[in-house]
Amino acid sequence: MTSAKLRAGLLSALPALDERTLKDLEALASQAELIEIRRGGILVRQGEPSDVLYFVLSGRFSVHSDGAAEPIAEIAQGQPIGEIGFFAGLPRTATVSALRDSRVLAITRERFAELSDTSPQLRDAVIVSLARRLSASINVEAKAPAALRTLAIVPAGGSPLPPRFIDLLRDVFAPASRTAFLTENDILSRIPGVSLDAPAASDWLNALESELDFVFYVADPTLTEWTRKCIRQADAILLVASAGAGVELNPSEYFAFSIHPPSARRLVLLHDKRTPTVSGTSAWLAQRDVLMHHHVALHDALDVRRLYRFLSGCAIGFVAGGGGALGSAHLGVYKAFREAGAEFDILGGTSVGAAMMAALAYGVDPERVDEGTHNIFVKSRAFRRPTLPRYGLIDHKAFDRALRAEYDDMLIEDLWIPFFSLSSSLSVHKPRIHRRGPVWHAVRASSSVPGVLPPFFTKEGEMLVDGGLMDNVPLAPMKALKTGPNVVVALSTDAPTTYMVDYDAIPGPRELIATMLNPFSRRRLPQMPGILQVITLSMLANRRPDLELGDTDILVRPDLPGDLRFTSWERHNEVFLHTYRGVAAWIRSRIAENDAKVLMLIGAARSPAAPASRI
Repeated sequence: MTSAKLRAGLLSALPALDERTLKDLEALASQAELIEIRRGGILVRQGEPSDVLYFVLSGRFSVHSDGAAEPIAEIAQGQPIGEIGFFAGLPRTATVSALRDSRVLAITRERFAELSDTSPQLRDAVIVSLARRLSASINVEAKAPAALRTLAIVPAGGSPLPPRFIDLLRDVFAPASRTAFLTENDILSRIPGVSLDAPAASDWLNALESELDFVFYVADPTLTEWTRKCIRQADAILLVASAGAGVELNPSEYFAFSIHPPSARRLVLLHDKRTPTVSGTSAWLAQRDVLMHHHVALHDALDVRRLYRFLSGCAIGFVAGGGGALGSAHLGVYKAFREAGAEFDILGGTSVGAAMMAALAYGVDPERVDEGTHNIFVKSRAFRRPTLPRYGLIDHKAFDRALRAEYDDMLIEDLWIPFFSLSSSLSVHKPRIHRRGPVWHAVRASSSVPGVLPPFFTKEGEMLVDGGLMDNVPLAPMKALKTGPNVVVALSTDAPTTYMVDYDAIPGPRELIATMLNPFSRRRLPQMPGILQVITLSMLANRRPDLELGDTDILVRPDLPGDLRFTSWERHNEVFLHTYRGVAAWIRSRIAENDAKVLMLIGAARSPAAPASRI
């Protein structure tokens, strides 16, 4: 690396350095050890002696603390590595490994002491850098997927890479961001005669990454040296295949899996055109542990635009909470935002929210989902079929038949729009996220109101009940899958409810039987909520009020009729239309007032993030 590049890199990372200190450090660099390290190589290991200070000349590094699954920090060009233990005289406090083929400058304690005597400002500059890094690590929000800048496009299975997919990526990414697509020929034409593994090649690629928003490394069809370089240089891997091709892992995938964890892998399945349903996705996922998979139709750019939003950290989610018969309000919120221009990239929900989101993920309109609600809860009377109270109060067979009639045998992984539901596992005592398997299984598990329906049991023996028991509004699972704005819908009838019931008038078993057998005396029974309503109210009383809304999230609490009950399924269409009209009016008012967050979500503007708002 030239003296000018070293000067620029250190100056950007350590702004406290002045010209004299930079000159001293450059002089020291000519005598210090230059270390080249491949991606995945460990530079320092937690617990080892801290007798060397490093500066990153080229590349990037991740910092891991023992026992932590995710990195606690990343270190870029020009920044120091190992300064905590170096200055404090302590063992290494973390393990640092290369995220790229990188180069570092190694300065021993003796040499740094010599330089500090003549240039004390160097020590101060490094300490300032350390303080900033510690401050950034403290002031962070809940962990979300890291921003991606470099991606390797690797052919998956037995499929060649269709040029049409690369063309669509160019058409979508180029106008919206500073993007480059690199092949081996591009590199060789820029730096002819240089090996791909040479430091000069890595330095050039690392410098290019610092100037752009995205760099796509287009791998060869086979595991060549260029393909290896692409995989080592990338933040994440896009495994791309035609949906109908052979699904067996190829050598390039094996190499990619040896370097990148599942959280850095995405599967993209290509289709000639968008059809109502797809099939065969489970065979691909059975051999590939990936963060997410995406279906992309090649006849237009709609699905690639969705992929862009996921990769750029601005994917739009819809989070639907539980709430019994209030659930049709989700349809009204969804319809209002869609008509305003919002495109939802991923849908997730709990209980009735899961049922509504699953149906919308099929790509049908809210009116058709409202019709399905009528079929299940009114026409089929699925929640009005009592049974002997051995496993539950309701005949689950009738409910299951109604669910299967609406959702058929579709698998979650075959849906065009990504979807998840949440249930509560009584086997492991934590929420269970459903992202694969039959859609109706996921809805049934998420809606298993304890005591009302029997629990849902998986093939592995896990017992699942209603997701509202543990997380009634699954915003955290949504944030674990993607970054970007969310419409978050929490359902309730917040008006206080009183029940004028004479407790002493509640009959015992003999009196109840006698009264029930005499139709003329039934009117003397206390007018009070039934078992189903009490159970539902008890679960909703535990809904989480402490949602960790991000700066771009919109929390919607629909204004619902005060006399609405959680079992009033016959009023589903009223709830749907009432909510739609109210939310549509609210959106219009926010647009008129130039609400930056609403404008960003509906695509009318790309405004800076604003504080979370509530309606």
